[in-house]
Amino acid sequence: MKRKIIASLLGVAGSLAMVVSSHGQGSVNFANYASDVNAPVTFGQTANVNGVNGISGGLVGSEFTAALMYSLDGGATYTLLTTLASGNPGYPSAFSGVDDGSAAIGSGYFVASPATVTIPGYSSGPVSFIVQAYHGASYAAGDWKGQSAAFTVPSIATGLTTPGDLVGMQAFVVTVPEPSIFALAGLGAAGLMAFRRKK
Repeated sequence: MKRKIIASLLGVAGSLAMVVSSHGQGSVNFANYASDVNAPVTFGQTANVNGVNGISGGLVGSEFTAALMYSLDGGATYTLLTTLASGNPGYPSAFSGVDDGSAAIGSGYFVASPATVTIPGYSSGPVSFIVQAYHGASYAAGDWKGQSAAFTVPSIATGLTTPGDLVGMQAFVVTVPEPSIFALAGLGAAGLMAFRRKK
């Protein structure tokens, strides 16, 4: 009887271990200011686009959003962390619009609320990250946007371990994207047609 109970308990424990390993996740503090991170986001050019008056070198404000991309395969492919994956209502994160001289809450800085985001599928080893900043509905549709250089964290927290910071993240800029070559070609073709009609 005792052997059957022990065998049953071992079977349950083994099943739980398989579930945990197949649905692993890690966590990290999603902020660009912490005890070992100071990576403000600034404007890379002077322009006034869609209500955002950017001054080259100035800090971005609360009109901007920060999102996180992660790679579990050494940077070969990156996945955009989604609200569903992170489970945090404060992600993607808004930048602060307050500039009181405190980098922790000043313009150019963001922090998720709560600060911890989860990285699905992580069990151990290094993780590569890219942080995106944008103005608009998404990074792809942003009229101002930019992203950090890729950086790798040797390991991130799992289980009950306190999450670490995005160590290695560097400051970066946002700019107004150049119009695509196809858009420019279309404008050129329209101008040529208008010119021909005048003749």
